[in-house]
Amino acid sequence: MNLRKAACAFLASLLMLCGCAGKKVSESGTAAEESGQIEEISLPQETPEPTAREKAEELLASMSLEDKAGQLVNMAVRTWNGETFTAMNDEVRQMFARYHFGGICLFAENITYDNAMTAQLTQDFQLAVTENGGVPMLVSADQEGGSIYRLVSGTATPGNMALAATGDPGNAYKAAEIIGSELAALGFNTDFAPVADVNSNPANPVIGVRAFSDDPFMVSLYTQAYVQGLQERGIVPGLKHFPGHGDTASDSHTGLPLIEKTKQELEDSDLIPFEKMIRHGYADLIMTAHIQFPSIEKAVYTSRYDGNEINLPATLSKTILTDIVRNELGFEGVIITDAMLMDALAVHFDPMDAAALALNAGVDMLLMPVNVNGTDSIAEMDAYMEGLIGMIQDGTVPLARVDEAVLRILTLKYERGIMDAEYSAQKTEQLKKEADRIVASQEHQNTQIAISDEVATVLENNGVLPLDAQPGMRFLLSGMNTGQTNMLAHAYNLLESEGYIPADAEVNVIDGSWAEGYPEIYESLEDTDVLILTDSMYSTALIDTYNYGLIPAVNNLIQTAHEYGVSVIVISCALPYDLPLLREADALLAVYNQIGLPDCDDAFNPLGAYGPNLAGAMDVIFGKVSPKGKLPVDIPAIEDGTFTDQNTYSRGDGLIW
Repeated sequence: MNLRKAACAFLASLLMLCGCAGKKVSESGTAAEESGQIEEISLPQETPEPTAREKAEELLASMSLEDKAGQLVNMAVRTWNGETFTAMNDEVRQMFARYHFGGICLFAENITYDNAMTAQLTQDFQLAVTENGGVPMLVSADQEGGSIYRLVSGTATPGNMALAATGDPGNAYKAAEIIGSELAALGFNTDFAPVADVNSNPANPVIGVRAFSDDPFMVSLYTQAYVQGLQERGIVPGLKHFPGHGDTASDSHTGLPLIEKTKQELEDSDLIPFEKMIRHGYADLIMTAHIQFPSIEKAVYTSRYDGNEINLPATLSKTILTDIVRNELGFEGVIITDAMLMDALAVHFDPMDAAALALNAGVDMLLMPVNVNGTDSIAEMDAYMEGLIGMIQDGTVPLARVDEAVLRILTLKYERGIMDAEYSAQKTEQLKKEADRIVASQEHQNTQIAISDEVATVLENNGVLPLDAQPGMRFLLSGMNTGQTNMLAHAYNLLESEGYIPADAEVNVIDGSWAEGYPEIYESLEDTDVLILTDSMYSTALIDTYNYGLIPAVNNLIQTAHEYGVSVIVISCALPYDLPLLREADALLAVYNQIGLPDCDDAFNPLGAYGPNLAGAMDVIFGKVSPKGKLPVDIPAIEDGTFTDQNTYSRGDGLIW
C-alpha cells in the first residue's frame, strides 16, 4: 500500500469510529449538522473541594452547645499545686477532655530546657481534646522575641524595636521565621505576636521596646514582614493590642489604663498598622487591649472594686470591636481578648459579666478567664463553664453570636491546617526526635547574631570607636545585671578568639548588680584603660534622678573614670529613653534589649536562650563590624525628671562609618 492509499484508509477508519461512515459531508458542515442532530459529549464533573468556611459550617452544625462553649475559651495552666506545670497529669487531662477548649497558651513555667519534654506537653494537650471527640486547639505562646520570650531553650532573637533599628524589614522576616520554625518544632501552631502597637508615649510602662517604632508606617512595614515570617513556618500570628496600647502611661496588667484620644486621632496613628494588615490580608487573629477610650466608648460599668463608674475598655466595647474593627476595617478573622485575669478586668468586673460583655461586643475567644493552678481550682473552672453555658441558654449571650464566633475559630483552624494536622503518639515521637535539630540550631544562632550586628546604634563617639585594641590594654566589663555582664564577657571571648582583641590584653569582669557592684569597679579604675558599662532603664520612672539613683550612679562612675584617664563606653540596653542622661560617656550606644545571657557555664558559654544584642554592640565597639543602627523612635530631652517637647535625638539618628 502506498502512502496515499494508507492515508485514505486511516481517514475512513476514523469516519467509521465517529459514526460518520457512509454519510455525505457538505463543505459547510459535518454530517451531524446536515442531519440536524448535534451530539453532546458529557464530561465527568469534579466535585469542588469545600472551602475552609464550608467545612467549618458543616462541623459547627454537628456541635453541641457544650462544645461550642469550649471553643470560646483559651486556657493556661502555668502551675499546678505550687509546682511549675511541665508535664501532663490526669486532672488537667480530664478537664481538657471534658470541656474541649478552643486553645491553650503556654508560658515560661511550662517550658524547660528539654525540648522533647515541651513537645510532649503540647501534644498531650492536643490529644486530651482530640482523642475525646474535640477539635484541635490553638496551641500558643507569647514568643515575641527580645525581652519577651517563652522558649528558654530556643533562639530569643533581638526584639521588635531592635529589628526596626536595623532599617531592614527583611530582618523582621528572618527573626519571625526562626521563631515560627522553633514553635512549630515543639508543637505550637499560634504565636501571640507581633506587637503592632505604636509606642508614641515614651513613658509607656509595658510596651516600650516590644514595639517596632513610634511611627505607624514603620510599625506597619515591620509588622507585615514579621507576620509573613511566622506564616511561612505555619504559625498563626496574633496582632496585638487592638486598638493600640502604645500611648498609655499605665500597665493593664496592674491597672486599667485610659487614653483620651478621639477616633480620628486613633485613625491617624494607632489604627494604621492594624488597618494595613487587615486590608492586605495579613490579619488572622487580633488580640484586644484592656484600655478605656472614653471619647469612643461611652458605655459604663460600676466597678466592683470601688463602686465608681468606669468606661468599658476596648475588650468589652462593641463600638470598638464590632463597629470599628469588623464593620469599618473589614476584619473577618478571630478576635481574642488579652488575659481576662489581668487586673484591668479582674479587679473591676465580675468574671461572668466580663465574659458576656466581651462576647456581645464581638470577641470570639476568652483568654485565661480562670486561674487554673491546682486541684482546688477545678471547681472554679467547672462553675465558670456552667455559667458560660447558662448565659448562652438564657440568651444573655445569644446563640447566634456564639455560632458566629465559633465559625470564625473553626474557619481559622481549617485555613491554617490545624484541623488536618496529625495528632497521635507517633506524631509526638517524631516531634521529639526532630526538636533538638531545629530549636536553637547553629543556623538560627548565626542569623540572630548577624541581625544584632546591624542593631547597635551609636549616638555619641568622642573618637574612641572603633577601639584599637592593643597588646597589654586593660578592659573592664560591667553589666547592670548578671545576664548583661555575662553577655559582655561572652562577646569579649569570641572577639578575642577571632583576633579582634589581642590574646595578651587584660580583661576584668565585674557584675554591676544594679550599681551595688560599683565599689569594686571604683577600686579597679587605676588598672583600667577602657570601661564598658551597660545601663538598663526598664521603666521611664527612672528618668527622675531625684527619686531614683541608678543613672546618677552611672554618671558618677563615668566622671570618676575620666579622672583616672579611663575611656568610658556606655550601652543602653533597655528603653532608649535614658540616652539623654548618659551623654558624658566617651561613646554611647543603644541596643533595645535588656536580656543578656541569663544562663551560662564558667567560661560564659550560653546554656539556653539569650539576648544577642549586646554581642552586636561589642562587635561594633571592637571594629568587627561598622555600625548600621538608626533610632526607630524619637528620644525627648529630659528636664527635672520629665520629658520635654524637644528631642535630644530624633528617629533616624545614628552614627555610621
